[in-house]
Amino acid sequence: MRLVPDGPDQPPESGGLESPSLFADVGDGPVAYEQKFLLDEDRARAVETFAKRSLGLDRHADPTRGNSYPTTSLYTDTSEYDVYRRTEAAGGCKFRVRRYGAEGPMFVEQKIKFGDRVRKRRAPVKLSELAAVGRGAAPPEWPGIWFRDGVAEQKLSPVCRIAYDRVAYLGVAEGGTVRITFDRNVRGTRTDRWDVERVGNSPMLLEGQVICEFKFRLALPALFKVIIGELGLAPSTVSKYRRFMQTTLAAENEGHADAR
Repeated sequence: MRLVPDGPDQPPESGGLESPSLFADVGDGPVAYEQKFLLDEDRARAVETFAKRSLGLDRHADPTRGNSYPTTSLYTDTSEYDVYRRTEAAGGCKFRVRRYGAEGPMFVEQKIKFGDRVRKRRAPVKLSELAAVGRGAAPPEWPGIWFRDGVAEQKLSPVCRIAYDRVAYLGVAEGGTVRITFDRNVRGTRTDRWDVERVGNSPMLLEGQVICEFKFRLALPALFKVIIGELGLAPSTVSKYRRFMQTTLAAENEGHADAR
């Protein structure tokens, strides 16, 4: 595979490709893999130089925003924060709602992750339907019944919204779909409502840092091996949800202590 071809710096078309993890059902099918890296801006730009010469921008890319697009995720947890605390009750599973773009498509998602292995399931949902889903109702013949049931079974409710600007590249390497994402300007806010409104001007969670994620099937492709080796990348376990909750719960606990 040639990572830096001669000629104009134009990314190939990504067509209708989807993230590798979306091809892995939450059942017994093959899993996908994810590797995260927490990078400074210079290192992130270097990774992107490799990516854009071998992969195409995903369908949500907005040229007026430097090919980024706003992404907002609504995270759920139990009253005891089992998902955040990674207790056995959570089972390594997250139920969330995600919107791509300011007014783009919205999905409910279930993500199960063990180490760098991940399985993901999602179904489209309309904003007008979201509150009803949270109450345990569902549109007729809605394909996301598993989300409604999972939220009810695990006693989950909204705890925060996290927003960021994403640039994403997709393509095919060694016969499998691959994806690289770059998330910047990560912000979060507390909420107990089923909505995906923009977060606004909340404090940055990772000032000056970029979360870069490699997603692939089966084995790390040569494309990613070269990028990691050439740039000396070291994997990170950074999580937007955990980083926000660590900061927020620490501040809340400190506030309660000051009030006593």
